[in-house]
Amino acid sequence: MSGSDDDRTGRSEATAGRDDSRTDRPAVDLQDDRERSVSSPEPDRGGSEPPAAPGTRRNRVWAALLLSLAVVAVGTAGTILVVHDAPTAAAGAAVLGVGLGAAGLVGRTIAPSLLSALETGWEEHRPYVWFSAALFAVGIALGVALYAVGVDLTELLLEMLTEDLGEGELPGGGVDPVGEVTFDPTASFFIANNTPPFLFAIGGALTLGIATLLIMVFNGVLIGNVAVVLGAETSPAVIVALIGPHGLFELPSLFIAAGVGFRFVHRVGQRIVGSRDALFTKAYLARTTALVVFGWLLLVLAAFVEAYVTLLLADVLVPL
Repeated sequence: MSGSDDDRTGRSEATAGRDDSRTDRPAVDLQDDRERSVSSPEPDRGGSEPPAAPGTRRNRVWAALLLSLAVVAVGTAGTILVVHDAPTAAAGAAVLGVGLGAAGLVGRTIAPSLLSALETGWEEHRPYVWFSAALFAVGIALGVALYAVGVDLTELLLEMLTEDLGEGELPGGGVDPVGEVTFDPTASFFIANNTPPFLFAIGGALTLGIATLLIMVFNGVLIGNVAVVLGAETSPAVIVALIGPHGLFELPSLFIAAGVGFRFVHRVGQRIVGSRDALFTKAYLARTTALVVFGWLLLVLAAFVEAYVTLLLADVLVPL
């Protein structure tokens, strides 16, 4: 009996020792854990591999998205070549499609880190992207409200185009016999016209996000007001047909850019209050760069669709 009691006593002391060793372990910084989990999780040095199912599943989603965008780009290239007889523009759209498709295939096979960077970048920036979309929606509501009180911003939009670019710089620009300015849109025109707002939305972080906020709200006001003005003169279906095809790619691109700007502002705030050890890390720069490049490629795809496909779809969906 006494030996059994001693054994129990020894086991109790050993258990207490193990408990004490657990309590003596240093506390883990949850912020650092979240940073590591979002950036680039390190492999298990003990030799066992972490569960791969969730990451693999997310990578499949991103691969499918890239391949879908590639199909759209290649289809756009075919449309440009057949309908518009513009081989240079068709080649540009085809190159974009091949690049997107290659990224999806390579990410699923030999370089899964590419899709992982996109996934972790999206996970980190997703709340800020949705916040940017909400600001844009607020701008649309304000634009509609301005129309309700008699404000028409269509002339402002035209003045912005002519003042910033000049009639002589408009692609295919000129004056027809009636005296009206003609405009033959090209993808390069829309890329050149839409890339600065994309970059300014990111760089607005240098103004603590104020410039980014103004860009999102102003664009929403302008689009909301002009859309309702033109919709009143024609029909809402026409406006949806004219904005929807390229807006499906252009608006998420702008939201991603603004989300990157807002996320950086948040990181600056975390660094100031001391909840973040470093403002920049290699992992943060890698995943953010991947997301920004993806967003800009969406902008390029939107430019090809807007220049060569939108009007065709609008004529089919809503004959004018």
